[in-house]
Amino acid sequence: MTVSRERTEVQSSDEQTRIRSFTDDLGQTWLVSEGPFSEYDRRSGSSLIFSSELAVRRVRDYPSDWFTLSDADLAALSWCV
Repeated sequence: MTVSRERTEVQSSDEQTRIRSFTDDLGQTWLVSEGPFSEYDRRSGSSLIFSSELAVRRVRDYPSDWFTLSDADLAALSWCV
């Protein structure tokens, strides 16, 4: 059972950044945001970055409407690394 959900949009100097938090079924809170591929990656694009106290996950292929997904769907997406 997911306990909390928070959606915020943060304005940065050159673009708008969306940050979403959710608590998964194990009680771990995750922050989710979009970020560019690593500078060491030859590909260009953005990734969906999931971060918690215990782990960081990067998903390169994700839906454009990720911000509106349910907590359960977002948690499942985080495993598509």
